Amino acid sequence: MRSRARRVRPELEVYSPVMLEEAAVLLAMGILEAPYAINFVLNTPTQGGARGTPRNLLDMWERLDELGVPRSALRVTVSAMGPTQLPITTMACAMGLNVRVGMEDNVFYRRGELLTSNAQLVERTVRIAHELGRRPASPDEARELLGLRGRPPHGLPSGADALAGAS
Repeated sequence: MRSRARRVRPELEVYSPVMLEEAAVLLAMGILEAPYAINFVLNTPTQGGARGTPRNLLDMWERLDELGVPRSALRVTVSAMGPTQLPITTMACAMGLNVRVGMEDNVFYRRGELLTSNAQLVERTVRIAHELGRRPASPDEARELLGLRGRPPHGLPSGADALAGAS
């Protein structure tokens, strides 16, 4: 498998509880290696996804036990679109899950106030995490948690040049 040879770590984006059944199939095939990165992407109803509600987040969280792998092998991140981003990521953070925020998913800081940068969302999320007794991971800690290799300073990972010619 080319992705494994290139040490690519896929993230399984899960837009609805039924997509966890597809994730279970992929995990059972043995083509992915732990730790398994799963991102619950909520509030995408026009794309067939689940609405960004506490009930949907909890439902998806509870269904992780049906994946057939230990929870300790999972790295679960939660992201939510639009006006549900703040309440859903706050809830996820309180549950001990990882969260992702950004202008890709939400262009408002609060109702009627457009964002000027991703930094606003990240700073708010860090502030909330601290209030909940959580400490954001450093980039090196995040890479370790997700099983990522990272890049050497000012360069590509070793062997990247050779792999680029092999495709």
